[in-house]
Amino acid sequence: MSKTNQFPTVSRIPIKIIIEKKEILDGQLIRHFSPLTVSHLLKQLPLFGGIHYNYDNFCYIQTQLIIGAEKQKKAFSKGDITLMTSNGSICFILKEISTSYPMNHIGKISSSSNLELLRNLKPTDAITIKPEMGNN
Repeated sequence: MSKTNQFPTVSRIPIKIIIEKKEILDGQLIRHFSPLTVSHLLKQLPLFGGIHYNYDNFCYIQTQLIIGAEKQKKAFSKGDITLMTSNGSICFILKEISTSYPMNHIGKISSSSNLELLRNLKPTDAITIKPEMGNN
């Protein structure tokens, strides 16, 4: 069964990060950062999970993704989206950081001003990550 490309470009795939079905952040999965990881991730979307924090460095949702290391790095900028391969978590970087463990860089949140929404979530809050499709 062939599937046509539903995204405007093959290298930058727009996504929506939905917080508790209320707030929406725009982002992109960027294929050249980690091509195999992004391709595997796209097949799994939408993803849903409860929010967790690593101090004030980043917040993340745990997933069941099992993806290996790819083009890993330890330094990230505010707004980056990463995959922590050790536990399959999708991470949203909240400030400039350098971690002791490498992660796959997979994308970017489009507007840094929206990051404040991610800073003040409760452990009971949930995030959904889905591809941006038209006017959804």
